[in-house]
Amino acid sequence: MGAPEKKFGLGVILCVFNKDFSKIFLLKRNAEKRARRGLDWGNVGGMLELGETVRDACAREAKEEIGVIFDPEKIRLLDINESPCFNPTCHAVWFVCFTTMNEKEQIVLNSESEEYGWFDLQKLPEKTLDSKEDLIRFRALAKKVSKA
Repeated sequence: MGAPEKKFGLGVILCVFNKDFSKIFLLKRNAEKRARRGLDWGNVGGMLELGETVRDACAREAKEEIGVIFDPEKIRLLDINESPCFNPTCHAVWFVCFTTMNEKEQIVLNSESEEYGWFDLQKLPEKTLDSKEDLIRFRALAKKVSKA
């Protein structure tokens, strides 16, 4: 057998903030995902499908992962991150977007996550997929973009 085929992937990360940007919504991933990455908490997100826009991918991932329907027009791009070694066989580019949601919104988790929470940006949980510094930076960018 030869070496595994290397791939290139395009993904989306959707940062969901409450209305005043004081908290971020995070998902505690299932045991398999936590074991694979060694990390527990992350944003809504996943890979783009062929022919899909970044905003549409964010909205689809949110519907699949948390059962919430977001208007793609209210999803805004914040940043683009590159993960040359996302895993041993994949180079990924991530479009980081944001939207806001009422903290009382009904959440229906799929099998990818075990629980969710709203976190103050100064009291984030341990083992976040995106670094705490990045999450704080994403909030600052989101607040700036939302005022524009």
